[in-house]
Amino acid sequence: MPDAGLAALLFVAGVFVGIRLLAGLYTGIDLWYAIRAAWRVVLQRRLGWMAATRALLWLIEGEWRSWFVARLSVFLLGYVGTCFTVVRIGARKPGPAPVVE
Repeated sequence: MPDAGLAALLFVAGVFVGIRLLAGLYTGIDLWYAIRAAWRVVLQRRLGWMAATRALLWLIEGEWRSWFVARLSVFLLGYVGTCFTVVRIGARKPGPAPVVE
């Protein structure tokens, strides 16, 4: 059984890296209005957080890696699942407007 403190730290690190990874991927959408001038920033952020994630996966060894990967996976799948659910619920057409007298 791994040390609980280090396991919790890796669990939280997975959340942090997942958030930053998504933020890096959304940079292109955020800066689309100025993409001709900001394409380097978009590329740097995407590749930077992808490289940071890969480096952490390479540095963390053995069963410690599973704590990090578990939280990273749960966060990313939860985010995608939440977005999918919101889109599916929001796609419903509203009913008729109430009659106000």
